[in-house]
Amino acid sequence: MLTPAIIEKTAPRQFKLLYPHLPEFELNMNFAPLIERFNLRGKFCLLHWQAKPFGLRRWGIYDGEKDSYCSTAWQSLEIKAGKIQCLQVDENIIKSVPTAVLYFPGCEISHQGFVSIN
Repeated sequence: MLTPAIIEKTAPRQFKLLYPHLPEFELNMNFAPLIERFNLRGKFCLLHWQAKPFGLRRWGIYDGEKDSYCSTAWQSLEIKAGKIQCLQVDENIIKSVPTAVLYFPGCEISHQGFVSIN
């Protein structure tokens, strides 16, 4: 069973992921470089595999329209979206994470006992 993470919004398009039992750990995520580079607007979701902590990583989902973020285990993720694109920025230029995502245009996150990208 994965330990629940605490997700804090630190700025528009930016979030911090914390685990209570790992006080030294902090994962800062910034979706702005991807959103700006690919000119993403309106209703969309970005799906990525969390960079760390090893052994506790999950799928992370950013909802562009709501400017919200959640994470879930693979067993609790359902993708109903039809169109998917792979997006990636140059890691030599962009130093924040994530640098690569799956892009779901026209989609949003729903929570109904599991996390769904519709």
